[in-house]
Amino acid sequence: MITDNSVATSIDQLWPVASYFVILIFLLLGVLALAMFLGPKTRGRHTHTAYESGIVPVDAPKTRFTNHFFLYAIFFVIFDLETIFLFAWVIAFDESGMAGFIEASIFITILLAALVYLWRIGALELIRKHRPARMRQ
Repeated sequence: MITDNSVATSIDQLWPVASYFVILIFLLLGVLALAMFLGPKTRGRHTHTAYESGIVPVDAPKTRFTNHFFLYAIFFVIFDLETIFLFAWVIAFDESGMAGFIEASIFITILLAALVYLWRIGALELIRKHRPARMRQ
């Protein structure tokens, strides 16, 4: 059975989280509004070219990307996951002891070997830069 005291205790525990999200939403809206009013409003030749996200506007000329862009994305995800696993290991460093240190060292060694292998076969080098399809001919 829920009593009034337990409901009041739950509300007392939740108000910091709720206020954090309300403040976060107001800050995000404020930053977006500032960017909209203070940001550049130029319409140059490169306005419709794909940038970091690779999303091309509808009215832009078609651009083809080589597979190296996707390889970079995959490498980023792999080494980002490595960081997450190592962060969890650092948090539990005292509890894992020397066995945990040896396991983390083996993990890092395997990932470094993979990175050296990728570097040696040239997977980290851009062979061709992307150009719009109409310029390739």
